[in-house]
Amino acid sequence: MDALNDERGQALVIAVLALGIIATVIGGLRIAQDRILAIHTERRAGEAAVEAATAVIADAYLTELRRVASVTASPAPTPDVFGAVTSAGSLESARMAAREVGLANGAPPMDDIAVRCDDAQVQVTLRVSGTSYRAGFAVVGCSQR
Repeated sequence: MDALNDERGQALVIAVLALGIIATVIGGLRIAQDRILAIHTERRAGEAAVEAATAVIADAYLTELRRVASVTASPAPTPDVFGAVTSAGSLESARMAAREVGLANGAPPMDDIAVRCDDAQVQVTLRVSGTSYRAGFAVVGCSQR
């Protein structure tokens, strides 16, 4: 008898096809798992990077408050919160901190960083691979001069 014509031969062909389908499904699941892990890693790295940038901007804010507090003149000057948190130096320091933390955590290079100062809130926005990450903190005042 021919091996493919008897029942055992046909069962073998079906078993091989089933194993091929199972192997394909497992391979697809592995690819999906790796992709999900990469997205999660990038998201966590982006969050860490924006937090680092926000910490630098918060330091600039605190430095401005300390500068004003150290002035003994009367009346005391008004803190330039907007100027402190949006200055070129603050932005570059925040960019460097975000880049360093992001790369250390596996994020791709960032696209852009922006600092917004409105009323009683400073908002730092970081774009990584087209995704925006935001962090902020409350301030005593933020007015443009």
